[in-house]
Order: sequence, then C-alpha cells, then structure tokens
Amino acid sequence: MQNKISSTIQYLRIVLTKIDIKIYAICVVIASFIWLIMTLSDSYTEQIDFPVSYRNYPQGMILVNNPTDEISFNVKSQGFELASVAIANRDSILIDLSTIEYRKTKYGRYVAAIATKVFRYNIMSQLKVDDVGKEFKPDSLYLVFDSLVSRDIPIKLNYKLAFEKGYNKYGGIKLVPPTIRVKGPALLIKKINSIETDSLILDNINSDISKEINLLKKDKYLNYSQSNVEVSIKTEKYSEFSVWAPIAIMSNVPNLKVKTFPSKVKITFAMALPDYKLLNDSSFMLAVQLDSIDLLQQNKLIIKIEKKPEKIGNVDLSSETVDYVILNK
Repeated sequence: MQNKISSTIQYLRIVLTKIDIKIYAICVVIASFIWLIMTLSDSYTEQIDFPVSYRNYPQGMILVNNPTDEISFNVKSQGFELASVAIANRDSILIDLSTIEYRKTKYGRYVAAIATKVFRYNIMSQLKVDDVGKEFKPDSLYLVFDSLVSRDIPIKLNYKLAFEKGYNKYGGIKLVPPTIRVKGPALLIKKINSIETDSLILDNINSDISKEINLLKKDKYLNYSQSNVEVSIKTEKYSEFSVWAPIAIMSNVPNLKVKTFPSKVKITFAMALPDYKLLNDSSFMLAVQLDSIDLLQQNKLIIKIEKKPEKIGNVDLSSETVDYVILNK
C-alpha cells in the first residue's frame, strides 16, 4: 500500500511539472475577462453624488444665497455605463435657470424653489444613462436673486499717524482715486456708505508719505473697479508763533457801546513756516457776544475764535475771558 501511494505522488509531480505556467495564467485572464463582461452586462442601481453648477442667470440679476453645490440620486443602467460614470471627471451637472419663474419679495429680491426632480431627464441625457431615480437629495433648490447695480462710493482711510516732534500733517490726506465704482446686489449696495482700506499705521513721521493701500472687501458679492488706492500725505515742520488780535463786540442790543479789558488777546499757535508768511491782519478774528441777558447775569465775556487759518494747530489764547464796561445805552 505504501508503495502505491508513493507511486501516485510521484506521478502527480511529473504531471504538474509538465504544465506551462504562462498558458495557465492566460487562461485565468481570459476567464476573468469573460466573467467581467457578463457581470457588466447586467443592470444595476447605484447612488451617485454629482457637483452642480448654474447657468443662464436672469439678466441684470446676481445670485446672493448659497444653493446646494451637489445633488445625490440613484442611477439605473448597465454596469458598463455605471463604470464610465464612476470613473468620469464628474463634470458639474448644468442647471439652466433661463426658464425658472421667480417671485418678487417686499425687499425687491427675487426667489424661487425648484424641485430637483424636474432636472431628471436633463441629467439622464447629460450622463448618457438608462434611468435616473425619482428621489433626489436635496429635494429642492432654493435660489435668491437681487438686482445687479453699481455706484461710486467714497473711500475711507483707516489710519493712525504719529509725527516726529515739530512735524505735522500739512493739509488734508489725498486719496487717488477718492471714490471707486462698486458693483453688486442692490440691497447690499444701498447700505454701503464708504469702502474702507487696510490700516495705515506710521510712527516718527518727518517727511512726505506716498503709499499704495489695499481696499477691504466688505462682501464676496461685491466687485470693485480696483483693489487699492494711492495715499499721499504731505508733511511740514511746524513752529510756534504768536500774534495779537483785537476783540470784536457782537450784540443784539440797539445803541449799545461797550469796551473790553483788554481790547486785544495774544494768540499762540503752531504753523508751517510757508503758511505763516501768508498771514495778515484779517487772518484771525476774535469776538464776544453781548445781549440783554448778559447785562444782568455776567461779569465777564467768553472769547470765541470766529476765524482762523485752516492749516493751523495747537491754538491757545492768553485769556479765555475779558472784562467789559458799558459806556452808554
């Protein structure tokens, strides 16, 4: 018996050594291919997730909400077609909005709710599959549109400037351009009073400044005619000066003659030298107000600066009030 078993094993070894491994591998591949063909020939139903994009927006309108960017649905087709869908680049399913009816709200916007199943046949045609299930997720698309308008809006500079001692800003800050054209939803544009810039923070300034500053985007739906603005700030060295100015009497009491003590007050101020050379006797005007109630209740009159040069800083009067005497009525 033992000899018979040994003989059988030896025979099997001889048979296996005679089999060509390459031929065996080819047979396995052919069999697998035939099985795959038969399998893919059957019909299957699979859930597919596809990105969505929208086209043909209503003319003069802008989409201001965030509708879904993906739709899920069941696809029924042969395995070959499902495989091609599965390995495709998944180009977006195009949703045509040209035939959609919208309802106008009291705020002037336009809204629409669209059942996603209405795009069923368009999707079947686009994907080239036999059938698409009737259940979609989400079951509806919600769209909100606003009128697309544009308006010139002033630019507001966010800044914090610190000048070196003896220096100061000379004149106003110049923005080029001072306004920009902003395009976007009407309801949003209506609420905007200005477009702000990035922060401009500078210390120890002693010379002119010229910088390009980016504009802050208030909302993703807004489109600016440009993204930055040129900021120019002229700097001058300021010195302290002083002048004496007479005090004018302003009164609504007829035939009233009044004399103030003193009749002139010293004004101390900081000013750039080029502007100081342009001063004259009428550059400053000081006045006190005297009416009937003042005659009874006040012993002193408050001095007010009625007129002063524009490019001036740190104004100080040698006296804030003056005494007065009524000469006659």
